Amino acid sequence: MSPAYAKSALIWNSQTQIKGTVTIPTGTVVTVAPRTVIQLSAGAQIIVNGELLAPSGLTLTGKDWNGLVVTGSATLSSFNESGAKTPIRVGPSGKLIIHGGTISGVNGSSAVEGLFIADGITYDKGDGAGINSSNGTADIRIDRSVLSGAGRNSGDFFGVYGAKSITLTNSQMTGAHCAFHVTGLQNMKLANDNIHDNAYGFMMYGSSTVGVRSITNTSITNNNFGFDEGSASTKNGPISISHSYIKKNGQDLGLVTGKVVVSSPLLINPFTK
Repeated sequence: MSPAYAKSALIWNSQTQIKGTVTIPTGTVVTVAPRTVIQLSAGAQIIVNGELLAPSGLTLTGKDWNGLVVTGSATLSSFNESGAKTPIRVGPSGKLIIHGGTISGVNGSSAVEGLFIADGITYDKGDGAGINSSNGTADIRIDRSVLSGAGRNSGDFFGVYGAKSITLTNSQMTGAHCAFHVTGLQNMKLANDNIHDNAYGFMMYGSSTVGVRSITNTSITNNNFGFDEGSASTKNGPISISHSYIKKNGQDLGLVTGKVVVSSPLLINPFTK
């Protein structure tokens, strides 16, 4: 497929092959036929400046291709992606919504600076990093998902060096160096999550003095370190942890600033059957 063809296309289906960079221009809507599988060549990339809609299944697969870039909007159901160097990039004005699916076999991290909403996904980052954010505009909302990696010596899942908001609910995080490595974060909501078998559940090097950050009804267990503020030089705004189980880690809590308040700790792991 050439970029010129993409500009005039209204529907992609399993006959679609992508080589090079294909751009959906601003003002153009591309709809994907049900259960479409698209093969991408090494170095290929999809840039969505307009709108991409896949209401009934889309698989993007290849080897060493350059991933999906969204500066406009994309809404994808039953979405499967494999073999990309950078699976997802969401620009500051971009919006990506994924309902169900998998991201696996990746060679590099995703970058989110806009709005990323996902529910019911499985994201395996492998040996590398998962999702990075750096400019303070990211709004990440993930529900009912499994976020995993190759083990405690692999990369961080969330590398947050500035984000507007992160919401993670009803999800599992495992197999990372840091499930969360955070420096600069305004709003955070974690609820009903199971964070286990990482080197660090949280490495919270800093959060904003504005916004609300809370962890509730969450299990943080069997990590080398459960929740760590890093050092006395860490700058954190208030963070509340309540009705959560932070036990059976190598070290459970490393609290040094007085900004993290733990209340009503659970005595029994809610995820133990």
